[in-house]
Amino acid sequence: MGRSLLPLVLVSLLGSVAQAAPVQELIARQSILDADRSLVAAGWRPSPQQQPSAAEREWSKVPLKSLSTCSGTGAGFCRFDYVRDSQRLSVVTVPSSPGRPSVGRVERWW
Repeated sequence: MGRSLLPLVLVSLLGSVAQAAPVQELIARQSILDADRSLVAAGWRPSPQQQPSAAEREWSKVPLKSLSTCSGTGAGFCRFDYVRDSQRLSVVTVPSSPGRPSVGRVERWW
């Protein structure tokens, strides 16, 4: 998928995807670093859908292997992907410091 369509897809997903069954390891607004530690401890493995660019790594401000992508729109959405058994989990974050590259806070997951 082209990078120019990615922000539109993320916004679309955020607006239309209902949150999946509760994942006990996730809490809205928690740091993605805390969320990642909890997920890995519960058996989830990083499984990015694509390799993020250097710019996306900078925007996310985290070295997590689960990072798939970040939007370059200024909104700062980043997506982290995991697998456990036959389940997939995507976690979307928003920056803790809006408008600047910063460690994200969990916004939605499915």
